[in-house]
Amino acid sequence: MGSLRITQQLSDFLAYVLIPGLAVILPAATSRRIMARASRWHWFMSAAAGSAFEGASVIVEIDDEASWKKRWKQVELLEVRDLYMMLCGRSRSVLAEVEFMAPAETAKDRVIIGMHWGPSISILKLLQVAKLDPALPYRPPEKQVLRIRPFYYLFSTMAARYMVKTMGNRAIAVGGAGKRLRAMMDQPGSVIVVMDAPPMEGRPTVTAPVLGQSAVFNAGFPEILVKRQKEYVFYAISLQEGDSVLKKLEMEGPFTSDSVEGFLRKYAEFLGRHVASDPSQWRIWHVARQFWVDQD
Repeated sequence: MGSLRITQQLSDFLAYVLIPGLAVILPAATSRRIMARASRWHWFMSAAAGSAFEGASVIVEIDDEASWKKRWKQVELLEVRDLYMMLCGRSRSVLAEVEFMAPAETAKDRVIIGMHWGPSISILKLLQVAKLDPALPYRPPEKQVLRIRPFYYLFSTMAARYMVKTMGNRAIAVGGAGKRLRAMMDQPGSVIVVMDAPPMEGRPTVTAPVLGQSAVFNAGFPEILVKRQKEYVFYAISLQEGDSVLKKLEMEGPFTSDSVEGFLRKYAEFLGRHVASDPSQWRIWHVARQFWVDQD
């Protein structure tokens, strides 16, 4: 048990401190090659990758476990590396790695709705550079993680600080954020909402089928969106094929919905299509049992 914990801490130190720290001082192409190579180490991030694989294998069919875990690690490593680089003034290098499949202006003054998908932390900077004034509800890191995984907690804290630094007073901490979110939806600027996290306990929920199984969603945001008849766009920043670990930004829309059911049907199709095509890019498989509510 002690050796497993040492391996976990060593993996976390490499993934959330040393490797992204090196990326800050290396050419971007070199750091991408390091990410690709590190993802092949069987022992590296084995606990996290194993937990993600276990959650995914209940929902989707996976033919090659080793390849799946390798790609999952690439997504996680690139997410951390991009954060470090943007915090250290190298945003231009990060954004240069993103191929735009649709213009960022598609999101202008609309709600932009995503998921815990791909190495997507750069979406805030992409929208900021396009002068679209992004706003985002975010969840501060949970203090109990500090005792168990201190290096991961460090990354989570840095990510939260990055969001606040980038958005200023348009950063919205979850928990009573509904009133501020409603106000921001009536103002100029792009409001980002991520819909696929399991709802907090005690919140009203709605369900919709994702990949043939019933998934649970927070009811509050869809009701606000439909009531205001606000235009929205779906987005995803995805890892491209191969070991270059370059990214692409997709946007679909704009849409409006007349009912919560209609909105959720569209969103569930968007989420399910991505997860089915490349499930290793969904970053929160460890909570799959709380998101899909009718698993066997």
